[in-house]
Amino acid sequence: MNDYSGFLAQGYWWLSLLGGIHCIGLGLYIRYAYREQSHDNQHNSNHKLLGGIFSLMGLYFFTGMLSKDSSPVPMHIVYTLIIPIYFILMPMLYLYCYRSLHNIKGSINWSVHLYLPIAVASIVAVTAMLDSHWIQDIDIDSFNLSDDISYFTAIGMALPALLSVQTLTYFVLIIKLLRQFRSRARRAHLGNLKDIKFRWLMALTIALMSNWLIRTIFLILPFYFGDHIGQLAQAVTRLALLITVYVLAIYGLQQITKAAFLRGKLAPQSPPNTPTRSSTQLLNSEELNYLQKLIQDEKKE
Repeated sequence: MNDYSGFLAQGYWWLSLLGGIHCIGLGLYIRYAYREQSHDNQHNSNHKLLGGIFSLMGLYFFTGMLSKDSSPVPMHIVYTLIIPIYFILMPMLYLYCYRSLHNIKGSINWSVHLYLPIAVASIVAVTAMLDSHWIQDIDIDSFNLSDDISYFTAIGMALPALLSVQTLTYFVLIIKLLRQFRSRARRAHLGNLKDIKFRWLMALTIALMSNWLIRTIFLILPFYFGDHIGQLAQAVTRLALLITVYVLAIYGLQQITKAAFLRGKLAPQSPPNTPTRSSTQLLNSEELNYLQKLIQDEKKE
């Protein structure tokens, strides 16, 4: 049994490291290296949003490398301080979908969707400063509401539920946004390039929703029902997310290739080569007559 636990712990650690490196690498590539074939792409900030989404996934993976032995503070404190960062994920996904569907390529300005993440982070920070018992250690795998817990710990226990509510709300908003775009696209008879964009956004949304459901079933619900959360359940959620990242990368590459083919097909064809007209010759008629006269004089001599 100890060998199995050790093997599972090592596998979970390596899975977290592998997923974190791949997501961070993919996020950096999308943000700094990837460029679409458009002249104004240097002003397009949508790839920054997509890169930020994958970077947040990488942060989620890297938290799996922390343990009670490697962390200098209790684990529930680490998770409570990190969870407010995850509140940025769904607003970023919504803004990415909205800007992509409306073909907005300017810089990203301040948005009302950032109010909730800032409010949550502020509440956590203020509670940590005012609560003198926030450093106390508890068992993060299970808890009892009848226990005497600090305000900071209570906020940490409420954050997963609040994050789930925010996630579900944004999923509904994004699905409505995609459905409205789909109905307008059908009425306007838009081309295949718009369909490729729509399918990519739909695939990204469904992929994140599926992983949220898996995380809710394996982690959040057992957490609130007081059940033990083992490394096997955590490994299942991270393995599903890692597979999702691979699938999205392959699918995105396929869509990029298809879009490049359609752009080349729809590009205006260059006219066939035509004989050079006299107006486009290097020498005009007077210069040609002068050269012809010189040649004739040489022949006479």
